[in-house]
Amino acid sequence: MERATGSGRRRVAEALWATIVREGVGGVSVRAVAAEAGVTGGTVQYYFRTRAEMLRYAMELIAERVERRLSAMPRSGPAREWTRAILLELLPLDAERHHEFSVWLAFSAYAGTDPALADLKRRTAARQRELYRHLIRARRASAEHPETGSRAISDAVEEAEAAILHAVVDGLALHLADLGIDEAAALGPHLLDHHLARSIDAPRTPEGFRPEG
Repeated sequence: MERATGSGRRRVAEALWATIVREGVGGVSVRAVAAEAGVTGGTVQYYFRTRAEMLRYAMELIAERVERRLSAMPRSGPAREWTRAILLELLPLDAERHHEFSVWLAFSAYAGTDPALADLKRRTAARQRELYRHLIRARRASAEHPETGSRAISDAVEEAEAAILHAVVDGLALHLADLGIDEAAALGPHLLDHHLARSIDAPRTPEGFRPEG
């Protein structure tokens, strides 16, 4: 019974995602989600007592889905390859990720009206920031040039660089979401590689600045 309930809640949440993509968060109602899921309004209300509860669960589910996928990705072999693969996974480069990103963007905009959603958004951002720090460390540790990876940088510099990478990935995702899937898939990796080469992989001093010359 518990498994059936979980499956039913996920089905309703996925119907809510589709409703958001089509109509925005404002178009979410028990009736609209029930119609999208092919169930009755009573079924939706059985799983979720309120619209707010349904929205919170759906936002949590999409965050968990992305995090599970990232956690399952390999973290062995050349660091520049697996760190790049993880970063690309965060970009809307195929239909599924474009759908997820569109839904998450709508949730993020709506989070200001719901403290629980706002808290989930903050917690997700904090986990992403730690992921970016981990990826930066991995790329630096395996850098081809000794001066890039062997000199320690301060926590403050590392946090600043993670914040910049976070902003770049978020901004790139926003840009790519406005393109067609094929165009995004072709352009996204190129732009990401350009940023990594110039801002992460380039030789730096211990304080995080590039040497002159």
